[in-house]
Amino acid sequence: MLDRFFRGKAHHTKKKNPWLFIAIALIAVGVFLGFYFAIRGRSAKNSISRSALAKVWNSGNNIEQTLSEAQKAIESYPFDEYYLSICGIAYYYSALNAQEEEIRQQELEEAVIALRKALAVGLPSRMKGQVYYILAKAYYQKGEPWFDLAERYFLLAKESGSKEKDIPQYLAIVYAGRKDYSRAVSWFELALENNTSDALLLSAAISYMNTDQIEKARDLLLRLESSASDAKIRLKATLLLAQDNFNSGDIQSAQDRYQGVLKEDPVNVDAWYGLGLIYAKLNDQLGARAAFRKVVQIDPNHADARKRLAEKL
Repeated sequence: MLDRFFRGKAHHTKKKNPWLFIAIALIAVGVFLGFYFAIRGRSAKNSISRSALAKVWNSGNNIEQTLSEAQKAIESYPFDEYYLSICGIAYYYSALNAQEEEIRQQELEEAVIALRKALAVGLPSRMKGQVYYILAKAYYQKGEPWFDLAERYFLLAKESGSKEKDIPQYLAIVYAGRKDYSRAVSWFELALENNTSDALLLSAAISYMNTDQIEKARDLLLRLESSASDAKIRLKATLLLAQDNFNSGDIQSAQDRYQGVLKEDPVNVDAWYGLGLIYAKLNDQLGARAAFRKVVQIDPNHADARKRLAEKL
């Protein structure tokens, strides 16, 4: 009887009204949203408009102010593709002006993050080409480990209609840096239609040499040897021509070029090593060993020169 009594009481337990909890939850959500939009509204009033931000950027490329205003706008509109894009572009140009490498890399990373967020949110087609282009250059500036992503976004920039004339140049250097010389050559040929800088000509010559297009390489190297304004590029061209002379059996021309390099740069390791090879080929053992010893003296870690000194010439 007692057991039946308690079981009977349980059947009469008062049920809780679920609508009460739903009403309380809705009130709480309403209060939260009201508070959120009130704060956001006050913050948004302090945010710069898109057109005003564009004027700041276009008035002399004021990078610091543009970056500051874009960051403030993103606090109010964290998923706005325009503010994210401008922020990323400003970070990229700020990185180029950075004096310290650590700061430069940090700002390049911030540029990458902002631009990729903009792409993830969704950009109108008219903006995609420029964002792809700056993103590609940011990866390029980060260095060779990032060249695969630089390649990807340079190609996407072209596919999206970007008219930037230096894209072929960047792609040529990216492929050359990855030792994909066959692709590098095709892009160098496009790049040379708009740019004939000494650095580009040298990179193109190296790619031609590595694809056995020797005559094209020689033409560019001779041009650099005679007229390059940058002494380092001119000497590099002379060294490559000397190596080509040696490989083709023109020993005297090779020797003259190596000695010419040493007149300007007495501690040039490549020139001393090249002379060592020439003396060895001419059976001048004393001259060869002296040249290889000079190489090791300048660069103790030069494995090829050490190997030559260990051999019986």
